[in-house]
Amino acid sequence: MSVEIFIDSQFSGRASGSLDQDYSYVGDFWNDKISSIKVYSGTWEFFEHQDFQGRSFRLTPGEYAWVTNEWNDKISSFKQVGQGTPSVPSGGGMAQEILNAHNSYRAQVGVLPLTWSDTLARDAQEWANYLSSNRKPLEHSQQRKGQGENLWMGTSRRFSFTQMVGSWGNEKQFYNGDVITQSNIEKFGHYTQMVWRNTTQVGCACVDGPDGNARLVCRYNPSGNFIDQRPY
Repeated sequence: MSVEIFIDSQFSGRASGSLDQDYSYVGDFWNDKISSIKVYSGTWEFFEHQDFQGRSFRLTPGEYAWVTNEWNDKISSFKQVGQGTPSVPSGGGMAQEILNAHNSYRAQVGVLPLTWSDTLARDAQEWANYLSSNRKPLEHSQQRKGQGENLWMGTSRRFSFTQMVGSWGNEKQFYNGDVITQSNIEKFGHYTQMVWRNTTQVGCACVDGPDGNARLVCRYNPSGNFIDQRPY
C-alpha cells in the first residue's frame, strides 16, 4: 500500500514521493500543511493530531486534488488501514464501479469520497426486487430508515453502471449553488444527493425485471437534500 502527499492543491508544491509506512507524526515540515493526496494502493486513514488522535477520514485509491476546506492544512498523522476494513467489503465489480462513479463527481466539488455499505446495499436490493417483480415505475420507498435514495430505470443490459450513475450526475448542469428548495430539487436532486457533503456511505442494487427494464436503487447514509441547505 502506498500514498503521496502534497503541500498545495492540485498536486502542486512540495511532494513527499511514494510512502508505504505509517506516520504517527508527519514531521514539522508537513504538519498542518497537506492540501492534496494521491492514494496509489490500499486504504489510508488521516488524523488531525499526531499519534493517530482526533478526528479522521479514510481514502481509497484515487487522486484527491483538494482535501476540502475542512481538512486543508489540518493533517498531522496517517496510517494504513488493515485488510479487515476495505472500502468495498463485497459486491464485486458492480460495487466498485458504482462507488468510483459517485466519487468522481464528489472529487469535482472537493468533498470526501463515499465508502460502500453492505447494509445499504441489502436495503436497496429489497426495494429493487419489489419494483422489478411488480413492474413498477420509479417510486421511492416510504420505509427508508432515514436513508437517502436515488432511482434509475432503463432497458436491461444496455447501460453500464457508470452510465446509470452518470444520468444522475448530468443534473449538475442545472445546479448553480443555490440552497435546496421544494421548487428546485426536482431539477438536480439526484446529483446533489450524490455529492452531499455529510453523506459518507452508499449501497446499491440493480435488478433486471420481467418487463425488460433494469432498475437501479442506491441508498445513502446519512441522507442529503435537506431544504434550505447547500450540498457542499
